[in-house]
Amino acid sequence: MPKTSPLVLDAMIVTGNTKAAIKAAGGGSSDLWTVPPDQIHYDPRDNVRPLDHDRVRHLAELMKANGYDRKKPLGCFVRKVGGEDRIFVYEGQHRYHAALLAIKEGGFAENKEIDRLPCVIDEAKSVNRANLIYAGITNNDGEKLTPLQLAEKVIELQALGETNSTICKRLNITDQTIRDVLLLAHAPAALHKLVRDKVVSSTLAIDEIRTHGGEKALERLQDAAAQAKVGGKAKVTKKALDKAPTHKITDAHAKQLLQALQSVLHDPVFGKLSPGTIAGVHAALTPHADLLDAVSTRRHRHPIHIPNENGVFVRCETIRAGIMRTGNAPVEIHLAQPEDGVWIFSTSTRVGTAVRTSLPSMGEFIATYKTRMQAIRAAVSELTGFINRPENTKTKEAAIARPFLDKLWTMRDPDWTEEMAEEAAK
Repeated sequence: MPKTSPLVLDAMIVTGNTKAAIKAAGGGSSDLWTVPPDQIHYDPRDNVRPLDHDRVRHLAELMKANGYDRKKPLGCFVRKVGGEDRIFVYEGQHRYHAALLAIKEGGFAENKEIDRLPCVIDEAKSVNRANLIYAGITNNDGEKLTPLQLAEKVIELQALGETNSTICKRLNITDQTIRDVLLLAHAPAALHKLVRDKVVSSTLAIDEIRTHGGEKALERLQDAAAQAKVGGKAKVTKKALDKAPTHKITDAHAKQLLQALQSVLHDPVFGKLSPGTIAGVHAALTPHADLLDAVSTRRHRHPIHIPNENGVFVRCETIRAGIMRTGNAPVEIHLAQPEDGVWIFSTSTRVGTAVRTSLPSMGEFIATYKTRMQAIRAAVSELTGFINRPENTKTKEAAIARPFLDKLWTMRDPDWTEEMAEEAAK
C-alpha cells in the first residue's frame, strides 16, 4: 500500500502585548503601525501557503522601482517568545520577504527606500491557530489555494475541533468540497507529488480517486504520465487517460494467482470449505496440473536460534519497515525460534523523538507462538497500538510503518496445520 503523507500539528500560540511589542521594536503609529522590517518575525507555520521564491523575487524588483505600497499593510499578531513580545507576519509573507530581499540587495529608485513596513496587528483575544488558518485562506481568495493545500488546512481545522458546518460557513464552501479535498488528502503521497508537480490536475486526481480508489488511481495516473512523457507532453489530460491501455495480467501476475490458488488447495483445512468452493478450486487448477510443480507449497523449515550467555537472541531474524533518510527503520520485528515450533518476538521503534530497541529473550512471562506468522501478527498488533497513540499517530514514521504492518498482517501462514486449526476452534 503506498505511503501517505502525515500531518504535523503546531503548538498553541501564546499571544503577547501589542503596545509593548511596538515599543520594543522601535515602531510608531499613524493610521497604521509602522515597524522596521528587521523587527518583524516570520514562522512558515503561520502561513497557509508555502513561500514562492519566484514571486518574492518579482515583488522585490517592483519595490526597488516603486517602493512599498502602504495601501497593502502586513497582517500580523504578537507572540510571546522567551518572555518577549514579538511581532509575527501571517498575511503578506511574500511582500514581507520581498521587502527584506530588496533592502538586502539595494538599488532603490530615488526616494523609494524602505525603512518601515505598515502593519495591522490583530487583537490578542482573536488570535488562535484556527483563526489564522481561516484568515490565511480567505485573504488569499484572489489567488486561491490549490485543492491539496485546502485539504491540508481542512484536516488541520478538523484536528483543532472545528466542525464541517463551521468550516463550510467560514470558507463559503460546500460539504461536497470538503469530501472531495479529503479524498485527495488521504491519497498516496506519490499522487500528491503528481499534483504538486502539475503533471495531474487536482480535479482529475479527485475524479480518479472517487472512481477507482487511491491506489488504483495512482497506478492509472502514473501510467498515463509515463505515456504523456513518451509523447513529449508534460501533463495528463482526461482525454489521454481515457485512452490509456487497459492493464492485462502478465505472466508474473498469472504465476502469483496460480500460487495463491494452489496454496488454498494445499491448506490443511481445505476439505472443510463448502463443496462449491472446493469444486471451483479443482476446476480452475485441473487444466494447469502440469504447471503446479513449478509452484512450491512445501513448508519452510526455519532455523533454530541459540541465545547468548544472558539468554538474549542476538542472532535472530529481523524484519524492518521502509528505511528513512537517517538510514534507520521506524519499526522492526525481531523473531527467534528457540526450539522447533516455538517462536518469540520483540520489537524496536524509532518514532518521533522516542527510540526503543530490544532483542528476543526467554523468560517466565514471555509469550510463545507455534508458527512464525503467529509471532509476526502478535508483533504487528503491538506495533500498531504503539503508532496509534496520540503522540505518535501523526508522525512521518507512523506513515511509513502502517503499510508495512498492514502487509504483514494479511500474509498467509504456510506453517499452519489442520491440528492447529482444530485446536484454535475449540
